[in-house]
Amino acid sequence: MGNVAHAAPAAESLRVYHFGNSLTGGTMPAWHAELGKSAGKTWANHTWLGAGWQLWQHREQIGAGRDLFSAGSKGDLTLDPGLIQSASDHVKAFHGAMWDAIVLQLFAPYLTEVTASKWGKKLSGEKDCGDLGAAADLIRLQLVRNPASKVFIYQVWPPMDAGKVPPRDQLPAWAKGMDKLREAEFPDRAGFDYAARWTQPYDPATSPKNNATKPWRSRAFSEQVFAGLKERFPNLWKSNRLRLIPAGELFFDLDQRLRAGAAPGIADIRDFYTDVQHIRAGLPRYAVAALMYACLFDESPDKLDWRLYNDAAKYGPDPYHDSGELLPITEERARLVHETIAALLARAAKP
Repeated sequence: MGNVAHAAPAAESLRVYHFGNSLTGGTMPAWHAELGKSAGKTWANHTWLGAGWQLWQHREQIGAGRDLFSAGSKGDLTLDPGLIQSASDHVKAFHGAMWDAIVLQLFAPYLTEVTASKWGKKLSGEKDCGDLGAAADLIRLQLVRNPASKVFIYQVWPPMDAGKVPPRDQLPAWAKGMDKLREAEFPDRAGFDYAARWTQPYDPATSPKNNATKPWRSRAFSEQVFAGLKERFPNLWKSNRLRLIPAGELFFDLDQRLRAGAAPGIADIRDFYTDVQHIRAGLPRYAVAALMYACLFDESPDKLDWRLYNDAAKYGPDPYHDSGELLPITEERARLVHETIAALLARAAKP
């Protein structure tokens, strides 16, 4: 992939700000400090999650529907102090601390989508609501705050197709007490081919209109976003401060290893999913958190205490069945995750 630049000295302490949705929340950010501590690191974070949010929504919320920057700034991105003062807690948290890194989760179907309105809401002017455009805006904002910042693009995995809600007398135990059940909670597991979805092409002109296979949740889409950011922020890339967190690629590699019998009891990556896109407690959530750690700290995750993610009670209530039934972590399964991450990042670091 070549999206991880040259090796850098391992960081000992990081303050990280996340822009994302529930697929960021699935890494259990509230546990990251404890997870990092188990490997001797200080890992602090603030996580701003919106249900199904795309990056442009974070940008618009920061601006409270107005332009974030003072008029006539001529490119120096002078921030409007009055706007910051009246902002939400998430915005104040962003501006109230010096964040060493930001993590931007991809989720929109467009690379670039210039529009004056979105989802029936008028914007403050013509804005780019694609993932490339919105990510670039958030990166510029962060670099105003911390010119030495690192930036991580969090690549997620493709969703399954929705299936059918079973008859009431055939519902699984977790679903019997739920009032409303959606088809998305019962994915078409048998019809899902991870490799086919992940490796499909993305064409900016036509792919956003293809809801059948969701080509924006693919390797090709994330690579095009990343390539665009490298062009817009060449110094960030050359200084090894623009990096990819390749969770979708990790699942692709794990899928191949699981199908080859690397973890008895887990058939393939489909066993990581709860519904069409959320991932199970235990091994799946630990795998992505371990990858995030490895990318952020430039260090192998093999010192992490994976047992934190093996405590079913620690996850708390699960009213929407997002974390589902815990997929247990064992020494062997943790080793498989660590080895797969190491191989993936070593491959990605090659030019």
